[in-house]
Amino acid sequence: MDLLKQLEEKLHSLVQQRNQLREELEALKSAHSGADEELNGLRRRLEDLQSEKGVLVKERDEVRLSIEGILKQLEDLA
Repeated sequence: MDLLKQLEEKLHSLVQQRNQLREELEALKSAHSGADEELNGLRRRLEDLQSEKGVLVKERDEVRLSIEGILKQLEDLA
């Protein structure tokens, strides 16, 4: 009878452990899900900033060319 009682206690303990591990797994999944969302948001922000950088570089090059043209015209007048 003692052996049966020990087995029941062990089984109960294992069921509790399983339930606790399931809860921990769900908590980890939830935390991971939040991190995934944050990572995706950061990726979108990076893409936006890279696009904005491209526009600014293009604008800078256009301004540089314009200034070079103005300087050339000034040199020709002198």
